[in-house]
Parts: sequence; C-alpha cells; structure tokens
Amino acid sequence: MYTHKSFQTLGTFTLLRPIFISILVVSLLLFFILIIPKLKNKMINGFTVLSLSVISIFISGQLLYNSGIIVDEIGLSGDPVSFYIFLAITGIWIINLIIYFSTQGKSNK
Repeated sequence: MYTHKSFQTLGTFTLLRPIFISILVVSLLLFFILIIPKLKNKMINGFTVLSLSVISIFISGQLLYNSGIIVDEIGLSGDPVSFYIFLAITGIWIINLIIYFSTQGKSNK
C-alpha cells in the first residue's frame, strides 16, 4: 500500500531500528566509561550522566510511540526488537545512574 520495501522486514516496520541501536551503543559506551575509573574522572560528571539519561530515554520513548503510530497507519506489525532495545536502553541508563552516584561518594573521600 504505502510502504517501501526497505521499511519492512517480513511485514514488520523496521525503519527506526538503527536509531534505537545507535542510542543503545551510546548507552553502552557511557557504561564502559563509568566502569573505568581513569576515564570517568576525566570525562564524566553528574550533570552529563543525568542529562544524557533523561534525553536518551525521552528520545527512545518518542521513537517507540511514533513507530506505533506509523505502524498503525501503514498497516504493518510493530517491531518487537525495537521494544526490547527500548527496555535495554532504559535499564542501562538506570544502571549508569546508580553506578555513577554510588561511586561518586567513594571517589571524593
């Protein structure tokens, strides 16, 4: 109907999946930066971690919501992989916040 062949895979709308994967990669990159103390002390502060987490979760949620609207209008099925990636992004950012603020008190002493 209104679909383009590269927007779907086996009847599932997958156009926005690379954006979800990009946000997941950024989340994992920050996770590894937080684990390595030398990089954490040079590059990251609380405002950075908090603002990146809020912005990433908000953008991922908006992408998921908008993909649901697009799927409904086009008549395809939703992408469960994107939903699981959204859950992974949310979980990793919560873990990042916990790691940063739990280790912040120890590094100041």
